[in-house]
Parts: sequence; structure tokens; C-alpha cells
Amino acid sequence: MNEQALRQLLLDADAAAGAAPVTSSGMASSVRLRLRRRRQSQVAGASIVLCAMLVVVPFVRFYSRPHLAVSDPSKARKELSLIQIQADSQAVTVKRLMEYQHSLDVRDKAARKFDRGQPLDRLQQQRENAARLLTHDGEYRRVIELFPETHWAAIARQRLQT
Repeated sequence: MNEQALRQLLLDADAAAGAAPVTSSGMASSVRLRLRRRRQSQVAGASIVLCAMLVVVPFVRFYSRPHLAVSDPSKARKELSLIQIQADSQAVTVKRLMEYQHSLDVRDKAARKFDRGQPLDRLQQQRENAARLLTHDGEYRRVIELFPETHWAAIARQRLQT
């Protein structure tokens, strides 16, 4: 059954069922309309909440505690100095923790560099990988020619002898 006959069959079935076929443009417009309605309802809801807040705020009274009169200035100075000492102590503790975190970061960075290995070790590892890939591809002579000192060159020699 070709595409034209299948399309006609579907159109006939839709006509017999009485349902109007939904086109992509009709669907897109209905989606846009639904999104527009949703956006309008969200804006209206936000406006109502804002208006309600603006109406209620003037009726809310903020009571502040009455300021305590300082009867003994020397006692207040002592309390203030104790608070200052506590703040300084906490600042020193935070500074030490930040220095410790920095040292951990430096150690972690150095460990990652060490794990990656020295440049010559990485180069040798890449040679081994290249020789392994060539060996798996059956390029034994090329492995022996390009990477004679690798483990895979020895395997290539064995395979060429057999």
C-alpha cells in the first residue's frame, strides 16, 4: 500500500468517525492559546497577591523593644569588650580553617599531578597504547618498526614467527 492510498484511507476513517483532523498549525495555535491563558492567570494571581499585601501592610504595626537605659557604663564596656574578644576568636578560627582548606586543596592538586605521572611515563604509556592498537589491527611489521622496545612488539614478533 503506497503512502497516498494510506493517507486517503486515514482521511476516510476520520470523516466516518466525525472527528475533524487536527492539523499541526491548529495544534500549535491551541497550545499558544493555552499558554497565553496560563500566563494571564499567573499575572492576575500575582497582581491580586500584591494588591492584598499593599492593603494589609499599612495596618501592620511594628513594635520595637524600648531601648534599655544603660545604668552602668563600665559594665556595658566590659560586655562589649567580651563580645569583641569572642568575635576576634571566631575570626581567627575562621582564618585557620580557611588556611587549612587551602592547604588541603594544594595537597589534592599535587596528588592529582603525581597520579598523572611524569611526562616520560605518560609518553611511554601512549606508545604502549598505540602499539597495542596496531597489534590488534594485525599491523605486526609496523609495530616492530615503530615501537621496537614495547611489550607489544615482542608479541608481534611471536605472531610473525608462527
